[in-house]
Amino acid sequence: MDLLRLIARPLLAAPFVVDGLDAVTRPAKHVERLKVVTNGLERLGLPPVMDADAALLARASGAVSVLAGLGLATGVAPRSCATVLATLNVPLTLVNNPVWLRSSAQVRTERLSGLTRGAALGAGLVMAALDRGGKPSLAWWLSNEREHRAELSAVREATAAAVEQAVASRYVEV
Repeated sequence: MDLLRLIARPLLAAPFVVDGLDAVTRPAKHVERLKVVTNGLERLGLPPVMDADAALLARASGAVSVLAGLGLATGVAPRSCATVLATLNVPLTLVNNPVWLRSSAQVRTERLSGLTRGAALGAGLVMAALDRGGKPSLAWWLSNEREHRAELSAVREATAAAVEQAVASRYVEV
């Protein structure tokens, strides 16, 4: 692993580990943020979310966030962990930064800033999920294999034709 990955992956994972630990140990703040969003969703006809369910959801997503963040930070299945965190990042960013709700200009600006920060983290996670550490992709391996087989087949055919021609010319001369 090169130095950039050694430093970048733990730094990218750190916010998810810290926020996940907070959600597991103290879910009340996370439940309150979820309530702000679910109130609007209830008006659209979705069933209400109970506080116990919201706390369980906060703890579960926090535990997943901690485990995936630690995996990304330590390099254990980093692409899978980055994919999990990127998937988890979308609803968390929307819940934590509900820009669409009516509020003051200052609160809206703060939420928009948080939303763009969450989008930037998500983009970094997608990049980490696609990072193969300098190794070629499976598509490249398959394409390269096909090319080599085609070249080998062409060489075999050319060799067979040359041998056939040499054998035929030898019999004709005698």
